[in-house]
Amino acid sequence: MALIAAGTAACVLRGFFFTGEMYLFLTVWFGLCGVLLGLVVIYMAAGRGAQEEEQPERRKHIRELAGSIGGGRGLAVWGLLSACVLLSLLYAIQALGRPVSAQGTVNEMLRSGFYTSFVTFALLAARTRRGRTLLAAVWHLIGITISLSALLAVCGGLPIPYAVAYTQSPGVSATGARLAGLLQYPNAFGAVMAVYLLERLFAAAYSFGSGDSGKAADGEKNGAFGGVAVGGVDKGGAGSSAVRASVSGAGEVGAEGAGAGNNAERSGVRGACEVGTECAGVDNNAERMGVRGAGEVGTEGTGAGNNAERMGVSGACEVGAEDTGAGKSSERTGSSRAGEEGTGDAGINWERTGTWSASHWLRAARLLPLFPYAAALLLSESRGAWLAAAAAGAAALLLKRQLFVPLLITGAAPVAAAALLYRQLARSGLAAEPLPGLLLLAGLWAGAWLAGLWLHRRSCRAAGGHRAAVLALAAAGWTAAASAVLLLVRARITGPSPTAAARGLFYRDAWRLAIEAPWLGRGGETWRHTYQAAQSRPYVGSQVHSGYLDILLNLGMAGLAAVLLLLLAAGGLVFKASPRLLPPLLVIILHSAADFDWSYGLVWLLLLLLPAWAIAEANSRTARTAVPTVLHDSRWRRSKPADQRKNRLRRLWRYAGITVLCGLTLLCSSLSFQAMKGAALFKQAVRENDPAVRITLLQQSLSWNPREPQTAVALSRLLPQKQGVDLLLRSLSFSPGDVALHGELAASYLRGSDPGEALYWVRRSQETDHFNAARRLAALRGMLEMGERSLAEGDRRIAADSAAAGLELLRQYSLLTAKEQDRGPQHNDRNFTLLPQSAGIYFQLTHLQSQALLSSNDR
Repeated sequence: MALIAAGTAACVLRGFFFTGEMYLFLTVWFGLCGVLLGLVVIYMAAGRGAQEEEQPERRKHIRELAGSIGGGRGLAVWGLLSACVLLSLLYAIQALGRPVSAQGTVNEMLRSGFYTSFVTFALLAARTRRGRTLLAAVWHLIGITISLSALLAVCGGLPIPYAVAYTQSPGVSATGARLAGLLQYPNAFGAVMAVYLLERLFAAAYSFGSGDSGKAADGEKNGAFGGVAVGGVDKGGAGSSAVRASVSGAGEVGAEGAGAGNNAERSGVRGACEVGTECAGVDNNAERMGVRGAGEVGTEGTGAGNNAERMGVSGACEVGAEDTGAGKSSERTGSSRAGEEGTGDAGINWERTGTWSASHWLRAARLLPLFPYAAALLLSESRGAWLAAAAAGAAALLLKRQLFVPLLITGAAPVAAAALLYRQLARSGLAAEPLPGLLLLAGLWAGAWLAGLWLHRRSCRAAGGHRAAVLALAAAGWTAAASAVLLLVRARITGPSPTAAARGLFYRDAWRLAIEAPWLGRGGETWRHTYQAAQSRPYVGSQVHSGYLDILLNLGMAGLAAVLLLLLAAGGLVFKASPRLLPPLLVIILHSAADFDWSYGLVWLLLLLLPAWAIAEANSRTARTAVPTVLHDSRWRRSKPADQRKNRLRRLWRYAGITVLCGLTLLCSSLSFQAMKGAALFKQAVRENDPAVRITLLQQSLSWNPREPQTAVALSRLLPQKQGVDLLLRSLSFSPGDVALHGELAASYLRGSDPGEALYWVRRSQETDHFNAARRLAALRGMLEMGERSLAEGDRRIAADSAAAGLELLRQYSLLTAKEQDRGPQHNDRNFTLLPQSAGIYFQLTHLQSQALLSSNDR
């Protein structure tokens, strides 16, 4: 339920992009985690430890059995968890120091703590009997919700704010509109859809031509290490065979055929195997002879002459095969270690039986989401997501080149229909009437699904020239889809890219900023609070557009190493346990390097779900072949006193660790609640018209959350100058790099009578925001007004100093605008120019200075 709640909240709360929208969810989440850990401590303290102490041998065997089911992936799992914990710890260390933004650091600490608890729940769920089903349900729930809601917002009139991003720039969009869905950002939306599209494509490709009804992890036929697999052997006729001989280790052979006399034989294999037979026909036979182990032979069939015979067996093994036909046989001789062999038939004639088998329903379910994912990906018009998907798919095909034909056939119809929908909607700028739009969406979806099923069935049953014709038809579908899309976006792909050039500026400026604090960084949300001070051109970009650079700015090399460890552990787990999940993981890894996907909590959830799902699939396969350990009551003896003391000490450490975790989760819940309460009071104060009530609400908000700079700025404007300045200085200790605080302090000192102090804070304000023309003009006016007040009061020295300071600020402003004008208008997103009012202020400052100096000379 925790995993489902997290996935649902991620969809509803715009992909967990805005931390302010997460406060309520995080408060409840961490609170329940703390309660859960407290219950664990109570349960452990309630005599459970004494019972375990009397049965050390039983615990030993249970640990061994759990390790065998885990498949030797413990190191990678601990690496994944350790990386998440390390990120949380680094943010906590930054929060105790002096980060650029205390509130931003706390926000990132809460996020990383949430990701740590989420991956813990996911890994625990992966070890359960129904873990694979649960994790798959969470994954598909998120994908279907995001894709269908976006398509219905375009075709069905579903009211989703900012579901479509409109632009007038041809360099940003070829059609003027891009689909953003619930994430409200087309690039991140496209990346998520690319993840889901590749996951379904490779799930269907791995199960291509298989009659498996879901027993083998979406058709996954083998791991990446320690195994050899032959899969997807598909022929129509008699005498089809798959043979594997003299192999040492763990492996799997799958032969799938339609016809009579199919045979799967394995001989001289060192390993303990499982062969399953489910037969419909005559004279089917499964025989096992001379095998060391205790086992089970099972046949399920319809027909005559079915026979299962077992001779000379003394250990554990299980034999089964799944097939349809006549005269089929599965034989195994002289086996002793671990493997799996299965034969399945994909060519069941449903016209003859009149019904679909479970394998056909599973195949149809695999193909069903392909069209909405492909359509959403194309409508996002994200070149980065398209490129990342292509690169990830190509990398996977280099490892599994035999998947090229299944991918070609599986994706042809959905991709072609998605391209047709893209062409239709692009003409209207993604604006379709609800009824025609729904009919178009439903018709193309149904057509793509049925065409995909037909291509799959024809390719499995065809041979020779007919099979070549099916392949040519599938290739034509891919070619037509690519041509239709490229004709629209050709200019964006072949022409110059202003967004790519702007990101080059981001990366150079971010790298210079990262060098200033290379080891531990500057705390959470560093780029958002410092980019205006670090930027070399007046661009607009509060996101650095690279997840790796963002981590480097926040946590330095230590944080980047933790992230690389997390990705390495996740990639190793997926590659070893379930290679079909590797392409979607590669999409996240690749696209996050060129965009701010990791600012979305949803992307982190998907990144952490993939290794847990891979473990669950591997466990579901291993559990069927695991040899249960026989536990005898005679081994459950009381341990020695020394062992009892060690166990008691170990139990005390366990209590202490869980108690500390319980306290930390409750602390995170408290921090989330304080931030949520402060934000709620601030919003209430903004809507209030009475100044006295507004001051009270803002003071209450600041007492709940003193780290929020915008509350301090709003309150300082309602207080006397001295109190307002003191409040701003206190808030500046929490956020030393905040632009708004520096600007408000400069404005407060400009209302005073000390030009030196005012000039100091004006310069500091300009250092935090170089290319702010409005703020520079306000500083000039402030200096002019200060000088005029001083001149009216008779203080000509302060008036002259104010005028001189104003003229110097104007000179620097003029030089900077001239420099930017020489560079050209490109990347001047903030329209940083010399404002027309500057000329009038110049003459006024000159006149003020001459008045102050002439009066002094006369005296």
